[in-house]
Amino acid sequence: MDCKTYIDKYLSAHVDGELSAAELREAEEHLAGCVNCRARFAEERAVKALLRERAALRRTPPIVRGSILAALDAIDSAGAKDAAGRGLDRSASADCGGPLSMRRARVWAPIAIAAVAVFAFVILHGGRGTSPAHAIPPFDLAINNYAQFVEHFEPNVKASTPADLSDTYIEHQLPGFVWDFRQRGYKMVGARLDRLPDGSPVAYTFYRGDSGTILCTYMKSHGLQPPPGEAQDLGESVYGGEHHYYEYKGYSVCLSYPRTGCICILVSQHPMKQFVQDVVNSTP
Repeated sequence: MDCKTYIDKYLSAHVDGELSAAELREAEEHLAGCVNCRARFAEERAVKALLRERAALRRTPPIVRGSILAALDAIDSAGAKDAAGRGLDRSASADCGGPLSMRRARVWAPIAIAAVAVFAFVILHGGRGTSPAHAIPPFDLAINNYAQFVEHFEPNVKASTPADLSDTYIEHQLPGFVWDFRQRGYKMVGARLDRLPDGSPVAYTFYRGDSGTILCTYMKSHGLQPPPGEAQDLGESVYGGEHHYYEYKGYSVCLSYPRTGCICILVSQHPMKQFVQDVVNSTP
């Protein structure tokens, strides 16, 4: 399978879990050897997760509902007038590419605009008044990959020691700090180096222990500043406040800035108190 076939025919259904067993095997085999498609898969899943979260079912605003109903009435009126004036059978004319089709295309424009308005309203206002400012795409990327790696993690960096791994990260213009969670009972499973859709590098270091798992994600910051919603009163001050903790979508997240222009995102399913202790008692 090539990339075009995967993206055109498999990607969306793969993210939605709609592939057959045979198709799923083909898709997974392709992703195992294709960095770009893995990045596309992660991006698509993050976008759909965001849409599912934000596009909660809401009552359509009266002004938008009125626009949709008016557009539907216009379609009926236009179709009736054209059929009456030209002696056409409406069902037959709907299948041809003549003036009626063109008119319907013009009439459908308000519906498309109204539909976009509904979607924009839902996204902007979110479910139960949730602000879109609470969506943090780098966190979504890290969490989606964490959920995937918990089930199956396949390293693609051949580094036998943390020092080797550090050198590899530095070669790809990423921070050379490698977290050591051994004191907290975690073992480094391995690491991956991939590319994001914009071509920038991203590194994943995955840790597994008897009590759970942690994923470290390094990527370019693209100007990301500590977003609102940081967990407070943690009882610990780590490295002079350089670490920022968040409870985000049911996960514990730590955001830090190990080097100018890059960010580190640590993700775990542990409760925040235990997660903070894991970070405090480890060294990057």
